[in-house]
Amino acid sequence: MDQHEMGVRADAVLRLGMMLMGAGASGYRVIRAMKRAARALGFAGLDAVVTVTTITCTFHDDSEFRTVVSHQRHLEVDASRIEALQTLSHRLRPPMTASELNAELDAIESAVRKRWGPWVLAAAAACACAGCAVLNGFGPWEAVLVALAAAVGQAVRGWLSRRGVQMLAGVAAGGAAACVAYALASPLVGATEAGFVASVLFLVPGFPLFSALIDLARCDIAAGVARLTYAMTVMLTAAFAVTAVSWAAGLNPEAVAARPPGYALVLPASAVGIAGFALLFNSSRRMVVAAASIGTVGSAVRWALIDATATPFIAACLGALTVGVLGFVVVRVARIPRVTTTVPAVVVMIPGPAIYRALHGMSQGDMDAVVLYSATAAMTVLSIGAGLVLARLLTDRDWALGRPIDFSRYG
Repeated sequence: MDQHEMGVRADAVLRLGMMLMGAGASGYRVIRAMKRAARALGFAGLDAVVTVTTITCTFHDDSEFRTVVSHQRHLEVDASRIEALQTLSHRLRPPMTASELNAELDAIESAVRKRWGPWVLAAAAACACAGCAVLNGFGPWEAVLVALAAAVGQAVRGWLSRRGVQMLAGVAAGGAAACVAYALASPLVGATEAGFVASVLFLVPGFPLFSALIDLARCDIAAGVARLTYAMTVMLTAAFAVTAVSWAAGLNPEAVAARPPGYALVLPASAVGIAGFALLFNSSRRMVVAAASIGTVGSAVRWALIDATATPFIAACLGALTVGVLGFVVVRVARIPRVTTTVPAVVVMIPGPAIYRALHGMSQGDMDAVVLYSATAAMTVLSIGAGLVLARLLTDRDWALGRPIDFSRYG
């Protein structure tokens, strides 16, 4: 093909990759989808480097090659768009033209919209944080106030996002609004002030965080480090906003020690929390049901191991492993991408209160608390990531062996 035609086809393939990356897919999935598209459009090979906002790729056609780079600033998590784009990439077959691929992408852009309105998303944030509050041992009044405060915070964040405000500003404003709402309401019902740490857990960037760990496990350093940096930036932005408000309002996350939840509360709280996070990720109803189902089982395994005196880190790892293995089975039946179910299913295991307590300790100069809670949060997140990675190694042969897309055959 001539250079002009090569450029047209390369742009179409790159567009597919940018749409997948912008929806929150991992670097591994983005590269595989682009290679399937490049193969269908007649290229002899494709090398690509994917970060969280940029894709650099070189297309090969016999002795010719073309390198293209694209960058985008808009970041979000859209499980429905990931599903549509991955489904498209799996059914691409030659001979195919760039205009045909662009027509398919146009259809996805116009058809796959935000499924849930602002009020549903506010309710989803309320469910997600209330479920996490119960799992972190807070009482019924605290869980109710956490739900109300999280709904306020998500409403503020969503309002700013719809008006084009920078994402980090929306995160900070949403966290501050949730914290203020909890601080104002807690004295009215005598709820402990420590519950405010659970009201901002809807801001935890579960998709980029666990995608980063999975990419790093494959030694995809560019994608993993970029996504991990992005996730840490979001968490630190939220944490500092919450720390500032809690300092101004005199809130102390250590005011009352959280009690371990009764085992009878684990299953319903896990299901409600996971469903809330899945809705925030723009998941379809069947994705929500699948994520809540496998996540509840994984959470039950985790708490059963904790009750059996296993260390919390081993329990988190085996709980995530259970989620990953069940996710492999469920997505084969439901025909949906695994990441759209496994990530929401494990987000409730992230020790959000420990993260905010570490920041509170930093603001108070209590370095013992900083080290204790930072280490607890980091080890728990790494344990969850290790469980997901182990599940991938056991169930995804191509991922485990690092098999590239074969451009010489189609299948």
